[in-house]
Amino acid sequence: MRKATGIVAAVLAAALAVTITGCSDDNKPVAAKCDEVSAPLVDVPSRTDQEPRLRLPQPPGWERTDKLDSESIRYAIRNPALAEEGFTPNAVVTLQKVAAKEGNAQQILDIQNKQLVARLKVTDLKTSSATVCGSTAQSTSYTAPAMGKIPARSATSLAVVFTDGDVNWVSTLTVQTIKPDNPTYAADSATILKGFQIVPAK
Repeated sequence: MRKATGIVAAVLAAALAVTITGCSDDNKPVAAKCDEVSAPLVDVPSRTDQEPRLRLPQPPGWERTDKLDSESIRYAIRNPALAEEGFTPNAVVTLQKVAAKEGNAQQILDIQNKQLVARLKVTDLKTSSATVCGSTAQSTSYTAPAMGKIPARSATSLAVVFTDGDVNWVSTLTVQTIKPDNPTYAADSATILKGFQIVPAK
């Protein structure tokens, strides 16, 4: 259980963030083509020179919030104009370093989803394979249960495993709302998820 907990710490942190209202050469990753979107991209600050670079689309109306910044939660944006019933739709980016011995990319992604169900009791979980800037990824949509005054939420988590030598970097981008049918949220969240980037360190 300790291994699984270590692997999923970042994605669980993002899922709980509800209070805010490749090819290689010599084992070194190289940049791959990323999907382009019309929204401007913001650079997520790195902690070390070894970390991959993360970039996040920021559609109009979405603003930076640092209330949840931590070792694993690296960046978050929210849109106050879309707030409903005291909950503000948000997008949370996490990053965690995982040793290659924890498993291959798909094994890491599968463990994350198992822990979402086991620890957060999410329902309606649906997954699909994806690729982000050449790295193995998985998109997972689910319903998160109500927590205290926070109502049940519809969420989509895009998890990406970026491999650099014998180290895997796992980044998750989670978007969530209680009104998934809101057309502005639907369009903005799709843009945020599609345009998310993880590329080699400079």
